[in-house]
Amino acid sequence: MALLALSPALFAQVTRETLEYVGTSQLEPLPPSAIASDDLQISPHPDSDAELAGVNRGPGSSSIPLVTKPQSISPAGKTVELGFNGLSHRDQRFAGTGQYANTQFSTEPPDQGLAAGNGFVMQAVNAAIAIFDAKTGTLRQGPTAINQFFHLKPEVNRGNATYGDFTSDPRVLYDAQLKRWFVTVVEIATNPQSGSFAAPTRLLIAVSNSSDPRQDWKVYSIETTSDGVQGCPCFGDQPVMATDTHGLFITTNAFSLRQGFAGVQIYALSKQLLAGGAMPPVMHWNGPKSAGGFAFSLQPATNSSFGTDDGAHGIEYLVSVADIRNMLDHRIAIWAISNTASLADSAPALKLRNVIIDTQPFGVPPDAEQKAGNTELGSLVSEREQFISTGDHRMQQATFANGSLWCALTTIVALGSDPAPHAGIAYFAFAPSTGGDGVLSARTIHQGYLALANADLFFPSLAMAPDGHGVLAFSMSGADWYPSAAFAEFTTESMGEIQIVAAGAAPHDGFSGYKYFGGSAAARMGDYSAATLDENGAVWVASEYVPLAPRTLLSNWGTFIARLSGK
Repeated sequence: MALLALSPALFAQVTRETLEYVGTSQLEPLPPSAIASDDLQISPHPDSDAELAGVNRGPGSSSIPLVTKPQSISPAGKTVELGFNGLSHRDQRFAGTGQYANTQFSTEPPDQGLAAGNGFVMQAVNAAIAIFDAKTGTLRQGPTAINQFFHLKPEVNRGNATYGDFTSDPRVLYDAQLKRWFVTVVEIATNPQSGSFAAPTRLLIAVSNSSDPRQDWKVYSIETTSDGVQGCPCFGDQPVMATDTHGLFITTNAFSLRQGFAGVQIYALSKQLLAGGAMPPVMHWNGPKSAGGFAFSLQPATNSSFGTDDGAHGIEYLVSVADIRNMLDHRIAIWAISNTASLADSAPALKLRNVIIDTQPFGVPPDAEQKAGNTELGSLVSEREQFISTGDHRMQQATFANGSLWCALTTIVALGSDPAPHAGIAYFAFAPSTGGDGVLSARTIHQGYLALANADLFFPSLAMAPDGHGVLAFSMSGADWYPSAAFAEFTTESMGEIQIVAAGAAPHDGFSGYKYFGGSAAARMGDYSAATLDENGAVWVASEYVPLAPRTLLSNWGTFIARLSGK
């Protein structure tokens, strides 16, 4: 099924924001101090993005996808060249040295960013960031508290019960063209006595001074307090970033501190000027819209290579579901920012276009079952944790390789004669095109589902090497499976079988799944995984799972990082 369509007219006026230079920073070279004991203090801040606050849902106009031939599990074998545990809940809870020691909250879900290049792997999860050796997986620096890295107030001072700056949703990126590292995170001020959110809010950006992430970084900020179409003061939730040949592109979902969703935000600036220490103009779209759709969670596409200029004078593609309000849908929105070469000019002239494409059906996934086992925290509060939240059907990671735009999301699926719905993965490949006049067109070239009988697959991320070899990473769980890290290899023609890179060792046993802590029967095991390429074309993946490793009182989640061989 394919549809060729022309993009509608521009729906949001691009404006200019102010970029502020904050100072320099560096990850802490020393490991965190040992903490004698943990407590039951969790973050007082609700995780608002998955609830789509202020957005009314409808049934949509599609049907539940039926998968008649689900994938099977095959041994990972020689595909995994290197695998090691990434950051865990214990790591992010105990991160911090000096005045930042013992100032981290226990937080769920684990939201992570991953980047690889120049012999290093950088991972950020929730409120911690660390650097690993790309050859051995050895920890080289950190874990460092995010607030410590950005020179913010500690999350909480347990000595006098005061709250500091709230940070969330870190993302990291290595730009092989510039040989520079980027980190983004959302920052929200808080009331020091209650911890409640307050203005101002900011989008923080850190850029390394060299290809070695252990050295100095420059830190910048963009104030986002007024960046929303209604109800501000607002904050930019779940920032996502990518680069093309010319620019750095960051998208957020703006939420009002009082009234719910306040529109998608897009920021674009020159990556060369930023990496060179200059202060480039920041171009900003506030609440862009699409005809017949509802913009939410726009994913800028990572690029597998950086080519020469084209007829559009530089272009960055983005992708989202057409309308997040529909419980079931069969449409994807493709977006394009053209003339990105002008980002180096004093007055950039960019064009934003979008088009909606008809696709295979997808919809909001059900919660995932997990294998029964010992739950220390559950036993302590006399509750049983039964399910894991698989989130919703928002678009996850997207990548642009060899002229094709690849993306994936979690969806509800029906598996043959199984009467119970499951969570699976819907993946898509589009061939977009933008001419010199800015007109956007696209067609569907490949699509399909990834599903497993008697199990649930969720939070996909994908990367594709320039040779056409791709990897789809995700987490999985089921009645016979503890939460595990898995992946599947794919090409432009077919999807491979499921390979488990790290099998879970126990049920997820975190505070977000228990009513005692204000949670529900569906625990938060993540919102997204990660997949990326290094400068040599090797694919790296990271997913959430439950490791056989030391835990904290309040949670036992962990992550697993792997380098995968190509075809």
